[in-house]
Formats: sequence, C-alpha cells, structure tokens
Amino acid sequence: MLGWVLVFGVMAVAVHPEDCRAPSAAEIDRASGAAVGWLAANIEADGRILYRYDRDRGVDEGGYNEPRHAGVLWSLFQAERAGVPGAAGVADRGLSWALDRIQDTPIGPAFGEGARLLTGSSALLLAALDERRLLTADTQHDLLMIELGQTLEAAINDEGVLDASIHRDTGPLGDRSAFFPGEVLWALARLHITFPDEQFDEPALRLGRYIVEQRDEVERPWPPISDHWAAYAFETMDRWPDAPSIDSPMEAWIDRQLGLLGLQVRYESQRVGGITTLTRGPNALGAGVGTLGEGIGNWLELDSRTGLLGDDRDVLAERGACAVGLLVDRQARSDDPRIDGAWFRLGDTQMDDQQHALSALLLMRGHLPA
Repeated sequence: MLGWVLVFGVMAVAVHPEDCRAPSAAEIDRASGAAVGWLAANIEADGRILYRYDRDRGVDEGGYNEPRHAGVLWSLFQAERAGVPGAAGVADRGLSWALDRIQDTPIGPAFGEGARLLTGSSALLLAALDERRLLTADTQHDLLMIELGQTLEAAINDEGVLDASIHRDTGPLGDRSAFFPGEVLWALARLHITFPDEQFDEPALRLGRYIVEQRDEVERPWPPISDHWAAYAFETMDRWPDAPSIDSPMEAWIDRQLGLLGLQVRYESQRVGGITTLTRGPNALGAGVGTLGEGIGNWLELDSRTGLLGDDRDVLAERGACAVGLLVDRQARSDDPRIDGAWFRLGDTQMDDQQHALSALLLMRGHLPA
C-alpha cells in the first residue's frame, strides 16, 4: 500500500507541476491595454461587438449575448477609471447599442432583444452606467438607473429568490440562473451607494441572504459555483455607510468560496501541456481564468479594509497573482486585430474572454504579492 502511495505522490508532482508566477505591474498594464485594443478594433459602427471568432478558420461565428455585452461595457468603464486610455470611448459606443434596446415590461424597463429579457443583462448594464457616472459625473441616466433597479427589485420574491428572466408582455418567468443573482445583488448594492434614499438596500440584503444561506442547498448547482459576481457584490456592500456585519453563515460561505477559488487556480496552473493535456484537459477559457482573478481580487479588496482573511491573505494573493500571470502569458499577440490582445481556447475567443480577463488584471494589479 505504501508503495502505491509513493508512486501516486511522485506522479502528482511530476505529472501535475504548477506553472505559476506573479506578473509585474508593467506586464498587467500592457495586457490590459491590449485587451481594450481588441475590443476597440472589434466593435461595429452600431456598438455591437464581435461575439465569437475562430482564428484558425478566420471566421466570425456569430451569435450574441446581452449580459456579456453589458459586462464588456462595465469592464471598459472600469479600465478608463484605472487609467487605460480610450476605453470609455469604446464603451460609450457599446452603450448606445444597449440603450436602444431598453424595453418596457409589466414590472418596469429592462435591457435586451426579443421577448425574453434576462435580469443579468439589466444588472450588468446598471453596473456599467454606475461606473460611467463615477467616471464622468454625468447624471443624464439617473432616472433609468433607478427604474432598472426597481425592475430588478420586483424580480426578487419575499424569500430572496431571483427570477432569471422577464417576459416583455407577462412579467417574471420564474426560472433560475447560476450567476444572475450575484449580478443583480451587485447592481442593487451599487445603487444603494449612489442613491441611498431609494432603499435598494432591503432587496439587496434579502437576495444576499438567500445566496449565502439557501441557494446551494435549494438549487444544488453542479459543479459548485465560485461566484465572482457575488464577490463584487459583498465587497460593494462592505462600502455601504451602514455596511452589514459578517456573521457566522457568511463567514462559512466565504470560506467555501475561497476554497473553490484557490483549488480552481491550482488546477488551471497545472495545465502545462504534455501529459497534463490528458489528465487536466486544455486550458480554460480566458473568461474562466478571469473570473477567478475577479473573485480573488474582490475578496482581497474587502480584506484590505476589514482584515477578514487574517493570515490567509498572503496565500490568496499568491493564487490571484497566479491567475493573472496565466492570463498575461496566454494573451495572443498578432498583427491581426481580430487576434491581438485576445484569449483563445481551442482556436476560439468570445468577447467575454476579454471582459473577464481585463477586469481580473485591473483588480489584481493593486494586490500583487510584495
């Protein structure tokens, strides 16, 4: 028995080595600028962005996704606030496309095309509008922001459960989504800071409690969710003047989240080619690695104010640096504007690969290990 233990131990080290490094701030700046460059080069005149591209065949594979469009806008405004020049101009072009697709529903306005409107689309558009407001001090969209927030509030029931979509004619459809609750929670948390008199804190607290205490048991997502959007939300709620306390259920949920994030970064860092392609599979999507950096970056930001992580902070910072190090090393470089600055998996990239990778780079830049 001991012999087999030794054999498997050697295999774990030899077959699954980690390829981890912390990038420099200069490398992160270059990669962030290149990601913005890809989005700038691949946005159409009407504000629609190249959704999916196959570099091996040189083919635009079509399709579209409104939550991802709105997420790209948020990341671009985030990038401009972080000092990446030109990002806001690209975001404003994409914002025009989104604003042209605001529709009335029985519970208020929502963003999307067609009859089925996703709550995640409106939530991420809200986050983008709020980030733009912080960047420009432009208040022209304030009424729309409040109305979108009220629509999202109406999609949350008394138990804190969110409807994933709203029918344009009949209202909420009663379906569920893995990530829309975190997106909506984040949007409402931001609104409570921007418009404290509108009482968006109550639905946010109700939804947040459901995410922490009931979602995993009731909805049983598989695999378990490392919820980067909820990390954004709880980091934001910690900046409320009346910030909610972190109680025992919340601490337990955060511990599970940190464990998932750390494990997923470690697994991804072991995809080093060779035999690991058989045992670990191909590299994850740029979006997938990006969400790990986003989640970790938000928990590190919260810890910088609360000391929540204690002695675990250094370990988590190392995992986050590893994630963005992988992104820096995997970013494509090319004279082709449909390739340069993007992250590809098996020859394909989607616009959200650039979105999540960009946000991870920006978030982790201030939390690199010393």
